[in-house]
Amino acid sequence: MLRFIFLILSLGSSHIFASPNYSKEVEKFAETLIFNKYQATFELTEEQKLYIKANPISDRMTFTECTIPLEGYIVGDKIKSKTAVKVSCKDDTPWDLYVRVKVQTLIPLIVSSRPLSKGETLDEENIELIYKAKSQVRGSTFSELALLNGVRLKRNVSSQRGIRFKDVCYVCKGDKVTITANQSGLKIKASGIALTDGNIGSTVRVKNTRTQREVVGTVYALKEVQVSF
Repeated sequence: MLRFIFLILSLGSSHIFASPNYSKEVEKFAETLIFNKYQATFELTEEQKLYIKANPISDRMTFTECTIPLEGYIVGDKIKSKTAVKVSCKDDTPWDLYVRVKVQTLIPLIVSSRPLSKGETLDEENIELIYKAKSQVRGSTFSELALLNGVRLKRNVSSQRGIRFKDVCYVCKGDKVTITANQSGLKIKASGIALTDGNIGSTVRVKNTRTQREVVGTVYALKEVQVSF
């Protein structure tokens, strides 16, 4: 289901100068036009949200409350981060005005809830889920808390900054890891020490604790490495 952040209000019908409440209704009318256009044009994923918010109409604008349904259209017929909507009243005292509307696609983002230091282990006490404008998110980031629980930081991170893939290591140099290998249809496990850092899908060098043999494997989970023979 498409989720959005605004409230649709009913339109008034008295023939007097517009009250602050009526100005809000005009703003909501503009927001609704954009929402309907967005819904017909784009598709959000289940994890995304749509934020639509009109800039307040200036108190210096003078217009009457429309006695008939308002009309309007999106200027340029294109939704942008800052979209203009022309709203018109065509009753006995007609008027036109332009409403500026902010439009953002919000995506989930895991951020630090306080300043964090290199080497800290991430958990629900020091990271949190927020929603941020997609256009403001840079690099490879995380959208689920569970993906970072128990993972260590490779660098300092300031408060409320998105945790990026390059900021963490699922296997960090010096970690005690589990080495898993499939040999002749059998799954063999051994303990080892990581010699390099790595994330899910990347390769790392590890040393088998018992044999002291160094091998190269692929990180597939937190502190777990798979090797092939």
